[in-house]
Amino acid sequence: MGKYWVVLGEYDAETTTYSELAGGAGSSPYTPKESGRLVGLRVEVGGDAATTLTELVQFKLTCATFKPNSIEVVGAGGGLRTAPFIQPAPRDFAVDQPVQAGVPIVIEARNVTADTPVTNSVLLIGCFTS
Repeated sequence: MGKYWVVLGEYDAETTTYSELAGGAGSSPYTPKESGRLVGLRVEVGGDAATTLTELVQFKLTCATFKPNSIEVVGAGGGLRTAPFIQPAPRDFAVDQPVQAGVPIVIEARNVTADTPVTNSVLLIGCFTS
């Protein structure tokens, strides 16, 4: 049994309603290349500029093989990226969902705070076992 990490997508939108990931580091849907299990998710909040503002981001993953069909996780930013800035620690979530090769996982995200986000760059990374 192998365990490996994969970047599932990048959320770079600035909306408070769900939209599919479309960032340069990966877009939705993510389609597994082999069958196995999704055993963990990591949310890594980054930034593109000194003026980046990311507060609270929510991800929703939907897949026909998941039970329930949708799972949700969150990430939190560290406020405005002015100097000095402390990078927020990534958030890890234990999950245990089956995945099948060729069956897509739709990944949506949104900003859930009233703060106006600026130049978001949030990675969603999955840990798989085969």
